[in-house]
Amino acid sequence: MIVDCHIHFDPDVLSLERMLVCMDEHGIDKAALIPTMVEPFYLDNRMKTAAGDLLRYALFRFNNLGQLLYETTVDKKGNFLLLGKKYRIFDKPDNKQVADAIDKHPDRFVGWIFVNPAAPGDPLEEIERWSSHPGMIGVKAHSFWHRYPISSLDGVAAWCRDHDYPLLIHLGCREGSGDYQRLPEKFPGLKVLYAHAGIPYYQRLWAYAREREGVYVDLSSPYLNQDLVRKAVDFLGADKCMYGTDGPYGQQSPGGDYDYGLIKGWAEALPLSSRGFDKVFNDNFHEIVKA
Repeated sequence: MIVDCHIHFDPDVLSLERMLVCMDEHGIDKAALIPTMVEPFYLDNRMKTAAGDLLRYALFRFNNLGQLLYETTVDKKGNFLLLGKKYRIFDKPDNKQVADAIDKHPDRFVGWIFVNPAAPGDPLEEIERWSSHPGMIGVKAHSFWHRYPISSLDGVAAWCRDHDYPLLIHLGCREGSGDYQRLPEKFPGLKVLYAHAGIPYYQRLWAYAREREGVYVDLSSPYLNQDLVRKAVDFLGADKCMYGTDGPYGQQSPGGDYDYGLIKGWAEALPLSSRGFDKVFNDNFHEIVKA
């Protein structure tokens, strides 16, 4: 079985029906959905690809400089910036859209409950509301785009630990939004999955995760490339890494299907044993979500 542990459900970019067609084409058995959190955007030309290459190189080789570039991709008004264009980031992604997708295809989809402690309302109430849905398997938070310190997730982390839910986090790097040590150390037994190979820290986070029980990374997103995926798995080992895509945001043009084969190909090219591939593509995910 192959599980995509990190993909967004954005029907304005890729409908549920087309998502299933694309999954079938590339042998993806199940996907863990995250609600839409930004206006539709596409990485459909060489300039956008080159910008991603530059950011990735800077983060890996010159991390302090890379963090400065990384932070310029989000403004203080809550917009994602891509080569001069602005895309509004949603403060409260709609978990119902994921629950509805799961209800239609419970054998193919599970879901992450998205919370934002910086938005109005109690994130614990949001978790309590949706955790009763049988297809929900964990909690997702984005301290980078939603601009809050990791300490704001303390209550969420305590709930996740007490209910054996994993917590998937996309880290920032300013004002405490990238404190990757806080939650695993304050809440022993919590299972934390850091998105996109631990961006924006990469090697520093890998060194921490390798020695810390319950800390993992996913291998999703155009933030990465095949070389960086291999470096992450070489450093951490297959036990700490999970396959994901961050789709449907890829290199297709508007109206085009998402290419699941690209990032899957990066993982398939890893020098792993069959047992190692099982861990990356399936077993690690099912170990932390108990699904």
